[in-house]
Parts: sequence; structure tokens; C-alpha cells
Amino acid sequence: MQRRCHPHDPNISNGSLAVALIWISHHRIPIIHRLFTAFLNCEIGRPLPKTVFMPHPFGILVSGGCDIGTDVVIGHQVTLGNRNGVLAAPKIGNRVYIGAGAKILGPVTIGDDAMVGANAVVTKDVPAGSTVVGANRILPAGPKKNQN
Repeated sequence: MQRRCHPHDPNISNGSLAVALIWISHHRIPIIHRLFTAFLNCEIGRPLPKTVFMPHPFGILVSGGCDIGTDVVIGHQVTLGNRNGVLAAPKIGNRVYIGAGAKILGPVTIGDDAMVGANAVVTKDVPAGSTVVGANRILPAGPKKNQN
């Protein structure tokens, strides 16, 4: 089986632990799921898309109601969860990069091709193509570069 690389960055791919975590999230064999997620210190509340990339799948928390698009990169220690008892989880668009330690909380939408910086805390919607850093500091999308 050939390792699948991210379509925009060939240096990002899933290792064997991430591939196993994605498989286990789909099959939910109770004892294996519990042991493996405890080993990785993860809490995965829904099946992960097969197109998600987790270069270092340690300490990741994904709420059960979270929607994750295609070709999303999730760093280690990321939380995608509910906020203040409201059972509404984030919706992550396609080709989003979520840096290590980021927290995306509540019923927010992260637009396609957005970037969430390392250790960012996101509680507001992020437009497509934008970057968010710190505590909800959204940087607008820059001009498109010519691909010539």
C-alpha cells in the first residue's frame, strides 16, 4: 500500500499510527478503540474522514458532532469541540490546516483553504482563505499569487 501524501504539500502524510487511528474510528471495535485512543491520548467522537492528515496523532480531541472536510491537516494536541455546554461542534472546510495545540470551540465554521495557527483559540467563524492566530485574530486572505 502506497502512502498517500497531501495534494498541496508532499511532505505531509499519515504515518502508521494515524492510518490505524482512522481505521479504528470507522470500525469502533470497543476494546481496541479504547486501548488505542488511550495509548495516543486521543478522544475521537466520530469516524474520521479517510482524507484527513494527522502527521503526529497524539492528544487530538474531536467532538462527535464535528464535520471535517477533505484534505484537512490536524496537528497534535488539537481540540475540535463544544463550548459552554452548547452541544454544537465546529464545521471544518476543505484543505484547512490546523496547527498544533489549536482549540476550535463551539458552532463555528472554518472556511475552505483557511489556516489556524498553532495554539490559536477560535470561537468565531473564519472566512475561506483566511488565517487565524492567537485568540480569534483573523487575518484576511492575501492576494492570490500567480502560478506562472
